Amino acid sequence: MFRLYLPTARGIRSLIVIMNKISNILFGAFRLTHTRRYSIFDFPLYGRGRGERPLLACLFFSFLLLASCGTKKNIEASSTKSIDNTAIRNTEYVRKVYNNATNAKNIVSKIDFSIDANGKNISVDGRIYMRKNEVIRVVLSPLGIMEVGRVEFTPDYVLVIDRLHKQYVKATYNDLSFLKNNGLNFYSLQALFWNELFLPGNNQLTVNMLDKFDSESVAGTQRKVKVKSGNLNFEWDTTVATGRIDAANVAYGTGTANASNASWKYDTFSALGSKMFPARHSVSFTGKTGNKNSNIKVNIRMKKLTTDSDWETRSSVSDKYAKVNAEEALKKIMQF
Repeated sequence: MFRLYLPTARGIRSLIVIMNKISNILFGAFRLTHTRRYSIFDFPLYGRGRGERPLLACLFFSFLLLASCGTKKNIEASSTKSIDNTAIRNTEYVRKVYNNATNAKNIVSKIDFSIDANGKNISVDGRIYMRKNEVIRVVLSPLGIMEVGRVEFTPDYVLVIDRLHKQYVKATYNDLSFLKNNGLNFYSLQALFWNELFLPGNNQLTVNMLDKFDSESVAGTQRKVKVKSGNLNFEWDTTVATGRIDAANVAYGTGTANASNASWKYDTFSALGSKMFPARHSVSFTGKTGNKNSNIKVNIRMKKLTTDSDWETRSSVSDKYAKVNAEEALKKIMQF
C-alpha cells in the first residue's frame, strides 16, 4: 500500500537540508557550470532552462522517498501479520485435534491381544482397564477363563505378573530398557493408549500449551502435528476434516547409537460417550532391549468399549510369587 507521510514544520526544515544535499549529489553537472552555491529556493517551480532543476521535481522526489519508507514499513508489518496469522491457524488446528480427546474417565473392554517379540508370538483373549491419570492394565486370559498374566502401568511403576510361573516384575520406567530407550513414561504411554496429543515433560496437556505444537500439510486430507523435546520427537498423523489422530510416532535419540522408535496406528473408531475412540491399536517398538536390537509388535482389538468404573486401580501380588527382572519375565511370558 502506498502511503504519503506529511512532515511537520521542523521536518520541513530538515527536509530542505536533505533536498539540497540530494540535489547537489544527483545534479552535480549543473553545479559544475556555476560558481556560486545554490539553495533549493533558487530554482523555479518548473525550471527555466536546460540544466535547471525544477523545484516540483525535487519535492516530488523527496516525497517519493518518504512514501517509500512508509511502504517498506507496511511490507514489514504485512509480513509480520502473515506470520502471526499462520501461527493462529496452526494453533486453531492443534486445538481441533486436542478437542477430539475423549471425556471418559474410564475405558474398559474385552480384547483380542497378540504380541510378536523378535519372531516369537502369542495370541490370547483378555481385558483392558484404563483410568485417566491412574492406571493402564492389560489382563491376559485365554478363552476368558483363567488369567495367565497382566501388565499394569501406573504413574510410579510398571507391574508385570506371570501367574503361570508365579513370578512378577515391579520396576520404574527407567528400569525397563524398551520403555526407557523409547523415552516413554506413564503419561506419554497414556496419551498413546488414549489417542491424544502429549507434550513431553508435562503430566497433563492444557489449552495454553497448544502453541508449543507445529503442524504441516502432508497430503490433501492429512496433516502432521509435531512437537520436539530434547532427544524426543512426537509426531501425529491426523485427518484434516475431523482432526482425528490416525497414527502416532515417537522417535528417541535419532541419529545416535541408541536410537529407537515407537509407532502407534489407530483404526475402527467407535462411539465412546460424545467422542469417537479407536477400537484397534497396532503398536511397534524398535530399538535396543539390553544390548540386543529388538522388534516388538503388539495388536489390541477392543471388542466392546464401556466406561465401567467398578474396579480397583491397583493389583496386589501374592507373597508366594518370586520377583524377577524384566528380561526373564518377558522370556517366560513368550512361552505361554
